[in-house]
Amino acid sequence: MSEVINNRQERIDIMKSLIRRLHEGSEEKKIRRQLETMLDEADYSDVFLMEVQLIEEGIDQESIQELCDTHTRVLSGHLDLQETPETNPGHPVHTFLQENKELNLRVQKARLVMEEVQKLEEGADALPLMRDIQGFLNELMDVDKHYRRKENLLFPFFEKKDIPGPPAVMWGKHDEVRENLRLTIQGLQEIDRVKAGEARAYNFFAVQTALESVEDMIYKEEKILFPTSLDILSDQEWYQIYQESPEIGFCLYDPEFDWAPEGVEEFKESFSSTSSGRLQMPTGAFQLEELIAVFSTLPFDITFVDQEDTVRYFSPGKDRIFDRSRAILGRKVQYCHPPKSVHTVNQILKDFKSGAQDRARFWIQMGPRKIYIVYYALRDEEDTYLGTLEVTQDITEIQALEGERRLLEYEAEEPQASHGGS
Repeated sequence: MSEVINNRQERIDIMKSLIRRLHEGSEEKKIRRQLETMLDEADYSDVFLMEVQLIEEGIDQESIQELCDTHTRVLSGHLDLQETPETNPGHPVHTFLQENKELNLRVQKARLVMEEVQKLEEGADALPLMRDIQGFLNELMDVDKHYRRKENLLFPFFEKKDIPGPPAVMWGKHDEVRENLRLTIQGLQEIDRVKAGEARAYNFFAVQTALESVEDMIYKEEKILFPTSLDILSDQEWYQIYQESPEIGFCLYDPEFDWAPEGVEEFKESFSSTSSGRLQMPTGAFQLEELIAVFSTLPFDITFVDQEDTVRYFSPGKDRIFDRSRAILGRKVQYCHPPKSVHTVNQILKDFKSGAQDRARFWIQMGPRKIYIVYYALRDEEDTYLGTLEVTQDITEIQALEGERRLLEYEAEEPQASHGGS
C-alpha cells in the first residue's frame, strides 16, 4: 500500500482514518499492522501533523488525550527505531533529555523495590520498603519543573506558530502525571503499617500507574515533541528558553554547561544585561554583584522557601554544610526531605503560617562538628507570612572560644580558603 501512497497528506489522511477507527473500538491488532505499513515511509513529523489535523477537525481535547495514549502505543514499534535527537550540552533539549535520564533512573529504582515487596511473605511488614518507594515518588514529583518549562517556555512558541493543539493535549497529559503521582504519594503518607499482600495490591494499581505515566510522557517527548520542536524553533527562540529556564528550575539535574548559539551576540546581550542601578532597600542599596558577594561570604548557609512552600534560593557559599544544587530550585520543600520527616516539616510550616511560632531550632553532631540549624518565619510589616528561611551554621569554633579578643588585638590569620569565585 505504501508504495502507491507517495503524497504525504494522503498518507496522513489514511493514518487519521485508522486512528479514528481505533478510537471507535476497532480491532487494535489489525489496525496496528496497517499503521505500521503506513509508517514505513513516515516519521515523527507525520505523527505530529496527524494530531494537529485531528484537533483542527474538531475532536475534543479529552478524546485526543485518549487517542494520544492509544496511537502512541500502537506506533511505538516504529517510533522506537527513530533516534532520540542529539544537541549540544547546555541546549534546552539536552537538559530535558538529561532530566529524563534522571527520571527514568528513579522509576527503575522504584520498580526494584517493588520486586522486593513481591518477594515478601504474605503477612510480612512491608512498610519500610513502601517508604523507600515513597521516597522515589517524592523525587519524581520534581517532574513538575520539567513540565512547567515545557508549558511556559516551549509551548508558547508553538502557539505563536499557530499550532497550539498538540501542546495543549500534552499539557493535559502533564496534569494526569502530576495527579497520579500526587494521589499515590498521598495514599502512602496516610499509612503507618502495611502487610505485603496489601502493598503488592497498591503497587499494582497505584504505583505502577504513576510510574508508567512518567515513562509514557518521556517517550512522547523524545520520539515526537523534541524532534518536532528542533525542526520548528530557531536558535534565537531556543536561546530565549535557555535564558529563562533557571527562573522555573531544573528537574533532578543541574545543567553543567553554558550554551549560546552562534551569531546571536546582540540577542544574547539583550537577555543577559542587567540594570546598572542599585537594588534599593529600606536601610541601603546594593549593586547586584555586591549582593551576590555578600550572600557568598556569609559564615552560614541560608535557604529560602516561599509562602507556597517552594524552594526559591540558596546561598552559594564556598564551604556549604549540606550540598545544594540548582535542581532543588522550584521544588516543593516537602519533597526535599525523607518521607519519615515530612510530617515535621509540615508542622513547622503550619505553625509559621498560623503565627503560632516564629522559629524552630535544631542542633546535630556531624563527626567532630556541632551544626546549628534554625528555621525562621519571614513576615512583612503587616505580619503576613512570606516564607521560611533556613540558616545552618557550623558552631564548633564558636563553642570553643574563651576569654576575649578585642579590636585592638587584631592579628592577621591564615586564610581558611581561596577567595576565588564559588
